[in-house]
Amino acid sequence: MQLSKRVIKFLLQILLIMAITYVGSVIQRVLHIPIAGSIVGLVLFFLLLQLKVIPAKWVSEGSNFFLATMVFFFVPSVVGIMDVAPIININYILFFSMIILGTCCVALISGFIAEKMVKTARYGNETN
Repeated sequence: MQLSKRVIKFLLQILLIMAITYVGSVIQRVLHIPIAGSIVGLVLFFLLLQLKVIPAKWVSEGSNFFLATMVFFFVPSVVGIMDVAPIININYILFFSMIILGTCCVALISGFIAEKMVKTARYGNETN
């Protein structure tokens, strides 16, 4: 019984995160915002968390799951690059350098933000 409650709680948390992201996509389409709908949804989700409309404990396990499996969400991007590889001619070194640089920047920034969030969660709202 305890396991089924944990599974249902976990699935509801993931569903809540996905629902807010979907609402962001709808807002983007309706308002014709020139930003991806998923980004609008994540900004909306961030605002809801910051304004304490949604407590962090409501989505903690679901968000940890998404963070742990984030690498799998980048696989389609790599496969998409393989589709355009024959088109890339003389600029391939620059093209792949930019991909590597962009990936490193995303990894570093994500790690920095995650580190700050963990430090804040452990020690409160410190400003180090």
